[in-house]
Amino acid sequence: MWDDEVALARLTRWSLWATALIVLWALLVLASRLPWFDLRQIKVNGARHVTREQVNLVVYQHLRGNFFSADLDSARAAFTKLPWVRSASVRRRWPDALEVTLEEHKPLARWGDEGLLNTYGEVFQAATGQNLPLLSGPPGSAQEVARRYADFSRILLPLHHRPVEVDLSARRAWSIRLDDGMDIALGREHMDQRLGSFVELYPRTLANVATPVTYVDLRYPNGFAVRVPVAAVKRAGLHEASSQLQLRRDLIHSARLVAGQGKQG
Repeated sequence: MWDDEVALARLTRWSLWATALIVLWALLVLASRLPWFDLRQIKVNGARHVTREQVNLVVYQHLRGNFFSADLDSARAAFTKLPWVRSASVRRRWPDALEVTLEEHKPLARWGDEGLLNTYGEVFQAATGQNLPLLSGPPGSAQEVARRYADFSRILLPLHHRPVEVDLSARRAWSIRLDDGMDIALGREHMDQRLGSFVELYPRTLANVATPVTYVDLRYPNGFAVRVPVAAVKRAGLHEASSQLQLRRDLIHSARLVAGQGKQG
């Protein structure tokens, strides 16, 4: 081989190329450490609840190095741990900046005693002074309850009322409370149909009742039961303060009492 001039020339060329690449790599590494490439700007997009102090804390604790050597994955993970951040992306912007884009949680409701619920049905921990509805249910039911809250809100639109509480019990029974304080028991099946029938009948029945209705039970096959406050019952001159009125769904202009109808689920 050492007597082969062609082979020696080829080996020399490869050696020169390898040396040149090593030198170039060393120069790039050296240049990347020069103060010219220090990070001087952190631009944050999408921050409404995230404060400048929180951003500065993440930068101080998780961003090391310069434009080339900063660990973007570590910074991204740190931003997603902030209370209001659902996701984050971090990108380099030549020559001395990083651009951070945040997707913040959009609060839909409070979730029991555990925190807040976003519009994706995900539970997150944060503090807010917003007046939000209260949703609750068994573990793992957050997304289902959030969907039902949207369904019930849509059905109730004609009444100009909205649910301020929606609860799914351990027995899979649904109940809601409206913004006027009325509690409604929906049961475990046909919830949308029951609530829709109630909305349709409400203007012809309960809307014309002088005493306030505090509780409506829709778990009857042919009607629904209502409850009024004890004080209102006494003022009305009724003898049994705990009596319930079951109003038939097929009433149009007036309601008559229905007795002996059993509840369904």
